[in-house]
Amino acid sequence: AELENGIDTENPFLTAFRQYQNIDKLTRDILIELVDHIKIHEGGYISIVFRFADELRRIQEFIEVNTHNEAV
Repeated sequence: AELENGIDTENPFLTAFRQYQNIDKLTRDILIELVDHIKIHEGGYISIVFRFADELRRIQEFIEVNTHNEAV
């Protein structure tokens, strides 16, 4: 089913999120499914780019808007 803003409840991100929402350790399989790439910068700074960053952002915006609308 598709929500108002075009988020599909069978979206691969939501499927992965549901599957891994209660993990107690990070495994290679989880890392491969959720992370696009990891960069190690000078000075030891690490940045992680997640595979589903755009979908996560859309879902967060949807929740924010709908939570705000319900509060008003």
